[in-house]
Amino acid sequence: MAPAFTNGFATPGLRRSLTGAWAGQIAVIGFVAGHSLLPNVWLHLGWLLIAGLPALAWTDWTPCLRRWQADAGALSVIAFLLWMTLRSSIQIPFMPSQALDEILRGVAGVGLLVMFCTLVWQQAQSREALQAMGWVTGLTSAFAALISIVLCYFVLPNHRAGERLTNLFVHGGLNPVCSGLIFGFSALWLAALVENRSNPVPGRIAWAAITLLHFAAFLSGSRGAMLALACGHAVLLSARGWRRGRTAACVFLMTGTIYFTSGPLLMPTIPWRTAPAAETTHAFESAVKRGDNGRLDIYRAGWHAMDNLWLGTGQWGAREVWQCELQAKNDISMMSHLHSASFATFVHGGIIGAALLLVVLGCGIKRACRLAVQGDATWIALLVFGCSGLLFDGESLTSLATTPRFEGLLFWLPLTIALTRGSATAPRSGS
Repeated sequence: MAPAFTNGFATPGLRRSLTGAWAGQIAVIGFVAGHSLLPNVWLHLGWLLIAGLPALAWTDWTPCLRRWQADAGALSVIAFLLWMTLRSSIQIPFMPSQALDEILRGVAGVGLLVMFCTLVWQQAQSREALQAMGWVTGLTSAFAALISIVLCYFVLPNHRAGERLTNLFVHGGLNPVCSGLIFGFSALWLAALVENRSNPVPGRIAWAAITLLHFAAFLSGSRGAMLALACGHAVLLSARGWRRGRTAACVFLMTGTIYFTSGPLLMPTIPWRTAPAAETTHAFESAVKRGDNGRLDIYRAGWHAMDNLWLGTGQWGAREVWQCELQAKNDISMMSHLHSASFATFVHGGIIGAALLLVVLGCGIKRACRLAVQGDATWIALLVFGCSGLLFDGESLTSLATTPRFEGLLFWLPLTIALTRGSATAPRSGS
């Protein structure tokens, strides 16, 4: 509907110009980089909406529609989103009136996700646009990480030495898990880009930013970010070989070693801070001590909330069903989502939704591997990072208006680019 609507209002001359491509680049780069810098959900999602509408209106979507109709990857994405949305919409008449806010948020999130994937599909046609997106996102995240480290550990009061790092630009202190995953994703993206022959940033500055982002991801204390970085670097190293991939892998190992062993060494540099010894000197023991953070109880409650394994519960208005079981437990605080994007897909969409997601993911991995064979391992590494990070976190893969808000960055961005550039009719990765 959106292409038909916008093509009816945009003049042919305007659609043939480069304005649509530029507007799309501004919308996508601003939204992707905004994960690290934009302070709240209104500015973040508002940027995509306000900048994305002109981009949709100033682009000729007729060639894209022809490609989507014949592209198995695009059709699999459409089928997955349609099923998850229809499954949730069926139960709207039976929902209580207080669920209206959740329904409106869900519908808006689906619309924004469709807009985001559409614009990313357009931008993925240009290798230069993707490189610009990666550099802007990486350097923005590095800036946010640097300022957050300095302020948290050396300047601001009421902070403890050894506490888990948060991104102070977002919400005044973004959740450590979200901060770690976003910093880690940006670090891996820069590590994949830095070997390009034409880099807009000197090599030393680029590697300094990569090292800083890796260290910031570890300082967040997020085990999901550490797991995702390990998986992403393993794939990047396997695809590139030891000769081309050893430097990035060594940065990952070096920053991880410093994080787990340097607690006693860092304490003298900040004598006015106090922190429990286990939190400062034994990072590994502290990570193990956190256990599952109540996730097993959440997953058990989500499983018990399903009354139909094939159809699931739907996404909207079902939160109270599984939260009722958690309310009876005194040892766990209330959680706002299921803390696993893959498990949430199964709960919300049932076996049908999970199967459709596997089809989408399988097609994306196949095409990302095809790009890796052609010499561009960026998207298979980022896709593996995103899937690993969302294995134990994330709210929904069918909305951008979620509580963590990083599903579009971690999953849909690399998946959509892989589907676009890895198709048989797409231009070669070096074009």
